[in-house]
Amino acid sequence: MATEVEQHVHVQTHDGIGLIRLNRPEKMNAIGALTRQQLAEAIKQAERDDAVRVVVLTGSGRAFCSGADVTEMVEGAGLRTPEDVGNVLRNEYMPMLTRLRTMPKPVIAAMNGPAIGIGASFALACDIRIATPESYLLEAFVNIGLAPDGGVSWLLPRLAGTGIAYEMFFTGKPLPAADAHRLGVINRIVPADQLEAEVRELAGHLAAQPRGALAGAKRAVTHALESTFEQALEFESYLQEAQAASPEFAEGVRNFLARRAAKQT
Repeated sequence: MATEVEQHVHVQTHDGIGLIRLNRPEKMNAIGALTRQQLAEAIKQAERDDAVRVVVLTGSGRAFCSGADVTEMVEGAGLRTPEDVGNVLRNEYMPMLTRLRTMPKPVIAAMNGPAIGIGASFALACDIRIATPESYLLEAFVNIGLAPDGGVSWLLPRLAGTGIAYEMFFTGKPLPAADAHRLGVINRIVPADQLEAEVRELAGHLAAQPRGALAGAKRAVTHALESTFEQALEFESYLQEAQAASPEFAEGVRNFLARRAAKQT
């Protein structure tokens, strides 16, 4: 008899919102081999599914994600050599994190608790972060003799500044939600019992927006992070040309003119 596979990742799609929930609350949603496999498939399907217009990533229980399951890094538990560690980062984490940053859909991190190590990378790779007061970001690699990974050396300095990033990397101390919000790393903080409703309201609003316009905004920001001002202006011009020829734009103009006409009568 085949053994039923544990579901470390739950996926729900409703009203244009694709909810991806890490589901290992007993391990604070630590990511092991099975979790990586299921999470990669969930993110890929969310990107490809036309019914999904907004993606939400969250965790079960009291944590968003406590990072990689370190028990797999010891002899006999999965990852056995330094090359294994590097290959998992290159071949498994890199495609997932890149997909979150580049998919033409808004991605919201609903931080229901701490985001640690690779868990922080997943939160920071999302476009918007909404957190509870108890949430924090932690880069504790130094505490186990490792350097930062999961793209956090690129993400965190751009969001919080190099000084904050260096301090976190060098000390292994957390960045509390209140400080992260003050720095602009977290968009807003809401009580734990209101997090899902707040995220659902925002996700529903975004799901009702023109998807081409949202995709264009995401592409523009991603491009601008590696561009000169002049290059960003040129890329924006290209994106606007494409959108100006879209049915979304024609409908938007019609609606705008109709609303203006209604106000004048």
